[in-house]
Amino acid sequence: MHTWKDGKYLDTWSIVHTLSGFLLASIFYWLGFDFLWALALSLLSILAWEICEMFVGIIEPSPNVAIDIIVGLVGFFIGALLYFYLNITFNLVVFWTILVVTGLLALWGFINFLKKGYHRKPH
Repeated sequence: MHTWKDGKYLDTWSIVHTLSGFLLASIFYWLGFDFLWALALSLLSILAWEICEMFVGIIEPSPNVAIDIIVGLVGFFIGALLYFYLNITFNLVVFWTILVVTGLLALWGFINFLKKGYHRKPH
């Protein structure tokens, strides 16, 4: 089973992108940014990540890149809903738990990427 195989639209990396978007909302909320600044900076961060992937040779089909951006924003909006609109108290335990899970998933995927010895190519 190829858990980390890139899909045309959604794949296992979509979980990492969604959690990353949530973490971005959490960080910008914690730093005191208002919603619009948090959204703008999160979108820039998500776009910058996709550009960095291209520069290191991770080439994905355009629909997958678009979905990565969309699910990252979905994660951001989930965090924004909780923090900016429902006024849920920022919780460091929740933040660190999501950060560790995201990091472990990304590490697992990256190790799989290295073990396979391939560059991702568009389908």
